[in-house]
Amino acid sequence: MEFENMENKFQVVVYGNLEQYNEVLSKGRCRIFYKGMNRNGSYITDEFADKLISTLPYAPVKGIYNDFTEDYTDHGNERDQGRIYGIVPAEPNVSWETHLDEDGVEREYACVDVLLFTGLYKEASKIVGKPQSMEIYERSIKGEWKIIEGRRAFVFTEGCFLGLQVLGEDVEPCFEGAAFFSLYKSLSDLIEKLDTYEKNLNVPENNEGGKKKMFNFKLSDDEKSSKIFDLLNPNYNEEGEWVVNYMIMDVYDDYIVAYNFEEKCHERIYYTKNDTDDSVALGKKKKCYIVDVTEDEKQALTTIQALNGGNYEKLDENFSLNSEFNSIKTEYEEKISEYEAKISEMEQKNVENTEQIFTLETEAQEFTNKMNEAAETIEALTAERDQLQAFQLEVENNEKLSIIDKYSNKINADTLSEYRENLSQYTATQLDKELAFAYVSSTPSIFSDGGDLEVIPKQGNSHKSDLEVLLDKYTKK
Repeated sequence: MEFENMENKFQVVVYGNLEQYNEVLSKGRCRIFYKGMNRNGSYITDEFADKLISTLPYAPVKGIYNDFTEDYTDHGNERDQGRIYGIVPAEPNVSWETHLDEDGVEREYACVDVLLFTGLYKEASKIVGKPQSMEIYERSIKGEWKIIEGRRAFVFTEGCFLGLQVLGEDVEPCFEGAAFFSLYKSLSDLIEKLDTYEKNLNVPENNEGGKKKMFNFKLSDDEKSSKIFDLLNPNYNEEGEWVVNYMIMDVYDDYIVAYNFEEKCHERIYYTKNDTDDSVALGKKKKCYIVDVTEDEKQALTTIQALNGGNYEKLDENFSLNSEFNSIKTEYEEKISEYEAKISEMEQKNVENTEQIFTLETEAQEFTNKMNEAAETIEALTAERDQLQAFQLEVENNEKLSIIDKYSNKINADTLSEYRENLSQYTATQLDKELAFAYVSSTPSIFSDGGDLEVIPKQGNSHKSDLEVLLDKYTKK
């Protein structure tokens, strides 16, 4: 087999057995995050990355395991949902490690040691190879929105870890390559496996250039990738002398990118997966090319691909790169400026509205204070009025009772009792008139004819009887 035109660098993510730490714990590694822009629309600076890493010690490794699917799920609805399957040790052994993600971009990830409770929970041993998502405690988050690389992003300034969340195979993490993994115990283990693989491939010790080829193979526990490899390499067995026809480069949702050793080219090979029996079937193959581009160039190509219906076919017919794309770019930049202006205007209006609200709230508070003062004054005046009215009523009732008492020996007790019960119906003057009338009515003899007898008052005696006083009071003048 010829290797002259074969790529000599491949993605390395070595999955294997966890390293036993003690009877209960197993040690592994976790790839957490990278700096810069991520798919969640947030941005991690160098300064914030250092702050965040400083909060890693003793951060829990959390997960929600589904016994039915035998896989982990997502973050859950509540922070306390699921179990704590491990912890980041006090000395996390932080390092920045380069990883080639499935989108073809090579990124540098912050990686740390994790201790998993494999002796306590059997599903903890399944964490290896699972994606993860870091969780930042929401109350600790500080930052601001900025326009970076033409995108609106939240730039973190403060925050601390809440934990590392284990995700299921079907859950996509924010950071493309964030995952739990386990390295082999020593470099010699890795070299031994590479040597074995190299012998099986019948790789010559030296190629035509006189340099030994080095192969970095992605060893994954993904069953789908393994089945595709078997279909592409039917002679990869002892009877077929371990012949490798294709080497898988990347696996996507509906196709893979592989190197065809016989044709000495890369191919895009489509496949379908039957969820009923978990079988995989290969479809059409197309020659493809691995293009050497920078990150900025790749973003430009991705934009062109999206504008061209997700591919590069008939690009000359659909686009004029020197005019139309620049026009689209200019339009996009103008929209960004327009949106930034609108955001600035809205922020200004928000400031003005805030000031108006503050003024109105101040005025409302002053009015409320005045209302409260008025209410207190009204309450005091009402109490004073009630006291005066009660005093006045008491004086008037005492006067009326005094009037009634004058007739205690002249009018029967039942009549007087009736008047006492209805004091409020009469004024003092009215009551006096009523009682005088009642007295006269009950004693008609006081007006009887006494003959010609003339009564001459004694000289020097000014005392008058009660009757005389009463008659004098109501005699017309």
